[in-house]
Amino acid sequence: DVAVPSQSGERRELRGPVDHYGRAVPKHAHGTANLGGHTSSAKLILDAVTKLFEEIADKSLLVRRLNLVAAHVLDEALVERDDEVQQLDLFTDYEAQKQRKAEAEAALAREKKRQQAILSIQHKYGKNALLKGMNLAEGATGKERNEKIGGHKA
Repeated sequence: DVAVPSQSGERRELRGPVDHYGRAVPKHAHGTANLGGHTSSAKLILDAVTKLFEEIADKSLLVRRLNLVAAHVLDEALVERDDEVQQLDLFTDYEAQKQRKAEAEAALAREKKRQQAILSIQHKYGKNALLKGMNLAEGATGKERNEKIGGHKA
């Protein structure tokens, strides 16, 4: 056990391996999130990643690196749309369930149209034509990265 400073500046005990300089090294956090089906929704993916991060990350330590991997990626045209099979029962309100599903599908359709509009604007006017507010904050690198090709100034 080694005492290390946290984000708030207070010292706390850190359990884990020690590097060759004798400094405490926190253990890596690993996790997996399954989405339950194929999706192109940035909102659903971001919600799943945020929930996973909140579960596994040590809040008292800074994050140095974050790796995100998407597995089983398919072209949207290749995804088969199957109606799911469901066991019926007497205690479920299927009309309300059907309405919630229709509302969710409408929200996903709106999000997809919004994503397509953003991509068409960026394709026509450049990547810096539409930016999020966080890309304009001090220290943000989004605008500069959009001007580079393969990480290099062109």
